[in-house]
Order: sequence, then structure tokens, then C-alpha cells
Amino acid sequence: MGKFTLYLEQYALISLEKRMKLTTMIGEHTSELDLDSGTIIFNNGLAFPFQVLGTESDNTLSWLWGWAEEQTEIPGDLLASSLLLKDWGKREGIEEFITPSVDINKADGHAFSLISTEIIHASCYYRSPYEGGAVFILIFGRDIDRQPPFDLDGLTREFLDLTLQYELNHRSALVSYLRGNNLPFTEKGPFVSGKLATGETLTAEFDEMGHLKTMDGKTVS
Repeated sequence: MGKFTLYLEQYALISLEKRMKLTTMIGEHTSELDLDSGTIIFNNGLAFPFQVLGTESDNTLSWLWGWAEEQTEIPGDLLASSLLLKDWGKREGIEEFITPSVDINKADGHAFSLISTEIIHASCYYRSPYEGGAVFILIFGRDIDRQPPFDLDGLTREFLDLTLQYELNHRSALVSYLRGNNLPFTEKGPFVSGKLATGETLTAEFDEMGHLKTMDGKTVS
């Protein structure tokens, strides 16, 4: 298993919780990226500073890092985080973070963003679509940080989606979320039980490969 996948396991659920916090604030929305001010503006009046991570192309089915954009209108100061991530990738020896363009079947914009959110300590990430692709950005805002964390339904939904979308160790991903948020949990055989910040409890069962089998007694297909 490569380092990229290990970091994805470590940070995915924590970053998905952060994305949920933004979603709670903006609901159904439209948005505009103001490159001059480095601000994303939502139609409900909320606005936050952002950094550009990179883009996905629907045509080439590839990810292109912001720091690798040769023909771009993006101001250099909005690429500071992508450059920091390139340097981090060099230090950690993670090929996907130092390769300018990556096949999205190997690593897509969401996976890059889930890891990058935590490395850069951003409030969340956001996918802004355009004709032919999408740009992924990191957003910063204390109002986002102050939003409530996952409740049981939210965590269960995002966790199940994560297990379907990426090949990773499900058990490691859940334990990393609980540990990363300093939430109490126990591990006993195939079971992981934890108490969320809401006071709700969850119990997940995993097979010997770390794949999710049941959530709170319900079989996962």
C-alpha cells in the first residue's frame, strides 16, 4: 500500500467532516471565484479566502496541480498552498504530489483535496465546476470551523460513501477519524466502538482485511 493511500486513510473522514460544515452553511447555492481578491463568494452573502489546489479535466480524465499550470490566469499568491504541498510531497516521497498531471483513475481531485485539507490546515475544500472540468480549492474561515461536527447519521453516510469510492483500509480510516478528533473509542477483535462529539455511539465491524462488514449491527453491502 502506497503512502498516498495511507494519508487518505488518515485524513479522509476528518476532511469530509470539514466539508460537511461548509455544506451546512451554504446549502443549495451558487458561487463565484474572485481571483483578484482571492475570495469565493456564495449567493447567500458568505465569502471566504481560498487557495487553488488544481484542476480536473473531463476531456483528458486527469488531475493537474495548480503549481503545474503553464497557461493560467491564477495569481501566484493563490498557488502558495499547492507549492507547499509539492514541497511536502517531496519530503514524504509521495509521487502523486510531485507529478504535474495524474490520471484521475489513480488519484482524483477529491482524494488530493481530502489529504491537502489537513496538510495545509484549511477549513475545508470545495469543488467548483466549469465547462470541461472543475477546479478544486482550499477554503479558510473561522465561521466554518465553528460549525457542529458529524452526528451519527452524517458520519455513517460519509463513511459508507468513502468505502465505496476508494480502495483503502476502512478500519484505519474510522480509527484515524476518532483518534484525530480525540474521541473515545475501543477496539475489540473485529469491532471498533466510539463515542461521537454529539454523545451518540457507533459500533463498526470489520473483516481481517480491514473492510467494513457492519455498522451498528446492519450489514454493509
